[in-house]
Amino acid sequence: MARGLMVWLLIMVAETVHGVLRGLLLVPLTGAAAAERIGWPVAALLVLAITTLAIGWTGLATPRQLLRLGVVWAVLTVLFELGIGALRGLDAQGLAAALNPLTGSVPWSAALMVLAPLIAARLRGVR
Repeated sequence: MARGLMVWLLIMVAETVHGVLRGLLLVPLTGAAAAERIGWPVAALLVLAITTLAIGWTGLATPRQLLRLGVVWAVLTVLFELGIGALRGLDAQGLAAALNPLTGSVPWSAALMVLAPLIAARLRGVR
């Protein structure tokens, strides 16, 4: 599980860089809402690519282990996203909007994180 947490940390670093680049390069061209809609699929591909490359290294193979790792990643991701939102000055209403699946990407990111280890293991043929 410790290696799985290191993979999550790598994902968060990549996602942070992605978010900064999206803010610097894409938001001025498209606006924040469009940049978010464009950026989320790119971020999802980053998560799946990193997870697929590293899943064998985690040493986890059973569906139960992989889903447990995914749940841990999802919880950590939600806490990370809320922490970043608070640091950026979002109030309670803004944080609630981020958690709303109709207005925010956090629930979708959490769902992806739950499934990413299992998807990656299947793609890599980890048994």
